Amino acid sequence: MPCRDVFDSRHFANPFSTRFTRPGKIEPRDCSGQPLAILQLLKQLHDCGGTAAIQGPHGSGKTTLLVHIAGELQQRGGLAASLRLRSWRDAPAVFFAIARSRPGSTVCLDSWEKIGCIAGWLVRMAARIFQCGLLVTSHRRTGLPVLVESATTRELLASIVCQLPDHSRWSSSLIKESDIEEAFSKCGGNVRESLYELYDRFEHRRPLL
Repeated sequence: MPCRDVFDSRHFANPFSTRFTRPGKIEPRDCSGQPLAILQLLKQLHDCGGTAAIQGPHGSGKTTLLVHIAGELQQRGGLAASLRLRSWRDAPAVFFAIARSRPGSTVCLDSWEKIGCIAGWLVRMAARIFQCGLLVTSHRRTGLPVLVESATTRELLASIVCQLPDHSRWSSSLIKESDIEEAFSKCGGNVRESLYELYDRFEHRRPLL
């Protein structure tokens, strides 16, 4: 019987919708499509002094990896806060999270570059004072130790597609390997945008089911 969270009596849910592809729903993978070992990354983060960066281009899985690491930290009682940054105006929330943190805990920050150079420097100083770690994502170098250098590849996109609900039921007819190749090229290697493109293709071909 099909899973109720994927099917209902009226239609087949698009497996490329954000309910299935948003960060936290997909297992983080490296550029070869192999699963990343979260526990090993936590050990590496500890070896870096608790502060490091996940860096790479847009749509390469940085946020997905950050969400999984933050979840593991939370289970272990080591997560102080997890915040998504939009501009330097988010700096007060970051300072507040650091001030409330316990020594040795970690503050996770998505989109580090958006906070700006001056606020970023002040955040790093505050983290040192309160003895908490920082794990950030960024599209460019941050001056922090690099925990993971992410990259976008066709293999990564293909491995994500294989994780989606009921892959075997639609992969041979609606979304084929050639679609994955074309979407990856059309979107300039951005995996997130490629998934949006595949969503549209799935919707266009849905009547074929």
